[in-house]
Amino acid sequence: MLDEKTKEAHKKGFVARSIFKLEEIDQRVRLYRRGMRVLDLGSAPGSWMQYAAEKVNGKETSYVLGLDIVPLNIALSPCMDFVEGDLFDAKACHESILERSDLPFDLVQSDAMVKTTGIVDQDCARSIDLVESSLRLVKSNLLKEDGAFIAKIFEGPGFEVFMKDFRMTFKKSKVYKPEAIRKGSRECYLYGVGLR
Repeated sequence: MLDEKTKEAHKKGFVARSIFKLEEIDQRVRLYRRGMRVLDLGSAPGSWMQYAAEKVNGKETSYVLGLDIVPLNIALSPCMDFVEGDLFDAKACHESILERSDLPFDLVQSDAMVKTTGIVDQDCARSIDLVESSLRLVKSNLLKEDGAFIAKIFEGPGFEVFMKDFRMTFKKSKVYKPEAIRKGSRECYLYGVGLR
């Protein structure tokens, strides 16, 4: 049975409730502008790609490239593209992305998450590993120097240590816990702007 947030997302034309988390963060920091180039990691089922494309579309430079280990089941607008890839294999992902685009992105966004086991320490550690893989892509000339990065992560063991490194990676950084996150979830979102 679908929860109310999922039903609301479907009514608005989005495939998943995760759209509301992104929308809330966007309202706070204004992630998008027309003509932006966006790399969307962990794209499936596709609501973040849909939202980004809606926000950036309207100029020749508008481009949203999605990447996920599983295929997408959404219709792609003219400014959208998609490649399959495993984020834990950053080298292969980097090559796949460069085949589609040789220009850096204004924003790299990631709603990617590992399959959870229910073992808190393990789930948190693996979510940190996933964000670190995303950051390897960001640091390999895929993000503009003044570009922004946003990613889902679990709070828990190792999080504070990781955050010290994250703050050293970006000139400005913040942690967001949108209201749309389910109660009791360890999920939060990292936001960084301007690579050091």
